Amino acid sequence: MFLERIHPTSFPLALERIAPHPAGQKIMAKKAQLLAFKITALPLSATLILKQEALRVGAELATPKDCILARAKTYDCLLVGTLDQLQKLCQKCQTQDFGLKKLAKNLQSHLHPTRPKPTLMGVINLTPDSFYPHSRHNTKQALEKIQLYLEQGVEYIDIGAASSRPFSARIDSQEEIARLKEVCLEIKNQKLYPQAKFSIDTYNPQSAAFALEHGFSVLNDVNGFRDQEMRKLAQTYKARAIIMHSQGVPMDMARFDQNTHLIAEIEVFFETQIALLLEHGIEDIILDVGLGFHKNTPENLALIQHLEHFLHFGYPLLIGASRKKCIGEVCGREVEDRLAGTLALHLVALQHGASILRVHDIAPHQDMIKIHQALAQVP
Repeated sequence: MFLERIHPTSFPLALERIAPHPAGQKIMAKKAQLLAFKITALPLSATLILKQEALRVGAELATPKDCILARAKTYDCLLVGTLDQLQKLCQKCQTQDFGLKKLAKNLQSHLHPTRPKPTLMGVINLTPDSFYPHSRHNTKQALEKIQLYLEQGVEYIDIGAASSRPFSARIDSQEEIARLKEVCLEIKNQKLYPQAKFSIDTYNPQSAAFALEHGFSVLNDVNGFRDQEMRKLAQTYKARAIIMHSQGVPMDMARFDQNTHLIAEIEVFFETQIALLLEHGIEDIILDVGLGFHKNTPENLALIQHLEHFLHFGYPLLIGASRKKCIGEVCGREVEDRLAGTLALHLVALQHGASILRVHDIAPHQDMIKIHQALAQVP
C-alpha cells in the first residue's frame, strides 16, 4: 500500500483514470474543488441564516467572534466549501430573504467559470517614449516586428502610437495617425490581417477609426470605452472590445483613494462598461484589470492573486504585466532585466484565470505556456 498526496488540480484527471461510474465521477469531481469567498457587510439576519445553512451542507462560514452577540447591523464573513456544497447552499439561499437570494445569484455566477485556451498578444509601440526602450519602433522596425510575430504564430498584435505610461503627454489624433499611417497601409495592402488579429491601442476615436479601416479587428481602449464614440466605432466595425480598468487616460488620472476596495471598484466598472457595450450590440469582449494604471505594487499583486473573481463575467481575461514597475519593485530590477519576473507573474496569472497575455517577449512566453499546459495534463 502506498499513500500519495496529489494536487487538487490533478484530481479530475486522476479520477478519470480510476474510471468510476460516470455519475459518481461527476459527483466526486465537484467534491474535490474547494472554493472560498469573502462577503462584505452581510446583514446580521442573513449572517445568522447563512451560517446555519452552510453548516447543514458541510460548508463553513467564518464570522467575527462577537457576531454571537448580534450587536452590529452587518458583518464581514468568509465562506468556504466544495463546489458541491456551495451549489447546495445556493439552492437553499434562493428561498431565503434578507438579501440571500441576491447572494445566491452572485455566488452561482462564480461556480462554473469558463477558461479559454491561453494565447499571446505581442506589443508594438510606434512611440518615442514607451517605458520599455526595446518596444519603441519606427515604421521599418515595426513592420519587421510584425513579420516576426506572424512567423512566431502570435494570435494578437497590439499596436499603439500614443504612450499610456504614467505621466506621458497626451497627443492629438493627427500626430497619432501620422505615426500609424505607413504601418496600417502595409497591413491592409499586404493583407496581413487574416494571419493575426490586429489590435489598436488608443484613446483617440479618430485614430481607432483609421486603424479599423485598415484591417484592425480589436479595439483596445485605454479609457475603458467611457467615450460613446468609441462604443459606436466598435459597433460599426464589429470590433472585439478590450475593456481596461483605469481612472481615465494616464495624463488625466488622479490616484484613487487607497481605502477604496479595489476588487469592488473594478467589479462596478466592468458591470457598467459591459452593459454599455451590450446596449450597442457588442458582445465580443475582453476584460483587462489594468495592471499598473495608477495602482501600486501591493494592489497589482492582489489583482493577480484574486484574478479568478472576474471570471464570473464570462469573458476572457487579459493581463499585461510585461516588464512593469511592480515587477521592478519586487525583484529590484530595471526594465531591461524584468523578463524572469514577468514570466513568473504571468504564469500565476494563467493559473488564476487569465487567458490572454500582453507581452514584449514572445518566445519565452510560448515556452511558459507549454509548461503550463503540460502541467494541466498531469494526473
